[in-house]
Amino acid sequence: MSESFDVVVVGAGPVGCVTAMSLAYKGAKVLLLEADPNGSRRLAGEWLHPPGLKVLQHLGVEKSISTLRASYANGLGFVVFPDDGTEPIQLNYPDNSLGFSCEHNTLVKLLREAVLAYPRIQFIPFARVTQIEHNKVIFENRVLEKTQSVISENIVGADGRSSTMRKLLGIQPKRHLISYMAGIFLENVTLPWEGFGHVFLGGLGPVLAYRIGCDQVRICLDVPVDCFKTSQNKAAFLWDAYSPILPSTLLPAFRYALENRPVAWCANHFSPRVHYGSKTLTLVGDATGCYHPITATGMTLGFQDAERLATSKTFAEFQRDRLLHTYVPELLTFSLYQVFTRLDYSAVAIRHAVYQIWRQYPSERYRTMRLLSGEETNVLYFISSFQQGLRIAVTQLIMEQISMGRGREVVSTLAAFREWIELPFKMVLSRISKN
Repeated sequence: MSESFDVVVVGAGPVGCVTAMSLAYKGAKVLLLEADPNGSRRLAGEWLHPPGLKVLQHLGVEKSISTLRASYANGLGFVVFPDDGTEPIQLNYPDNSLGFSCEHNTLVKLLREAVLAYPRIQFIPFARVTQIEHNKVIFENRVLEKTQSVISENIVGADGRSSTMRKLLGIQPKRHLISYMAGIFLENVTLPWEGFGHVFLGGLGPVLAYRIGCDQVRICLDVPVDCFKTSQNKAAFLWDAYSPILPSTLLPAFRYALENRPVAWCANHFSPRVHYGSKTLTLVGDATGCYHPITATGMTLGFQDAERLATSKTFAEFQRDRLLHTYVPELLTFSLYQVFTRLDYSAVAIRHAVYQIWRQYPSERYRTMRLLSGEETNVLYFISSFQQGLRIAVTQLIMEQISMGRGREVVSTLAAFREWIELPFKMVLSRISKN
């Protein structure tokens, strides 16, 4: 007779581990299955915002995290290096809160060790789910080289963007390829602002750099789709395209890494978080949808999914909560990527307006980081901040045109900003219409 569990969690990446612990913390008997334990070596989430770190602390993983955090400076916020040559802009997390960054595989190992310490969780690696029949989960156990089955009324898919559980539900989300990401290790270098994530603008795409260990820094380079597909020598292309925007102190290590180590690649997709499964097979993390990693929200959202699933009384309550509280991360990620990468004059004007707002108004830096970290999820709060940037950009352009005797161009200027004005409202309505 098949063994029975309260919940079966499929996928033992960071989100799957946190989901299993969150449910076990609430008293559930949990089976955690992982098809490919070595998959954690890939380029994946390495930055956690303060709300995500709080989830780990609540689950009792604080000691392990604190020991790792204390070994190097990290999680203080972000520093943006503008494309106009002006001074960097420091964006601290609000209220002295802290995030966390470390190499993905290191984080996965830490969380799996924590899972094994939970008495109500059974973890089976090299276990690939092949079928679900009502309340029976059938999987191939490659360690024992046999097919096994268990009984559970509740199944959770935490198996990432290519989720098998989502496919079993018959959900085919629309995924839009945005760009490609090149991940590179730099060793024995000092970042200009230790403890912060660095965002370098002015290249073909933004570059994100942050510390993931005592002697290691990760740089992630956003590469346009066409450039990725047409470049023959990827390493030479990355050097030519991105070395001009990196600090000179990082360039020797950057060149060495390109010449001597493989580059880790992944595709950046946009897939709205509109599908959370059903009351018997629930989806969490990237299995529900994913955004461009420019705002590093993926793991934090996944951990919040796990926490909310464990505290929700019904699937409907869980789904309603997650739909409500993921509007803003989606809007912010999409908007920032557009503002930071587009070269038309409306985007450039908004980008410069954002720089101006961040430099002049501490309250707007505070607001931005509350939105970015996920502490604030009110969509009206986001729209208010977004519209302030638009007002400044439009006003400055119109004043410039009038001063240059181009008053007739004011109407065309306003028309160019129409899509930006409508953007947040269209995205919100799009999310609502899909539900």
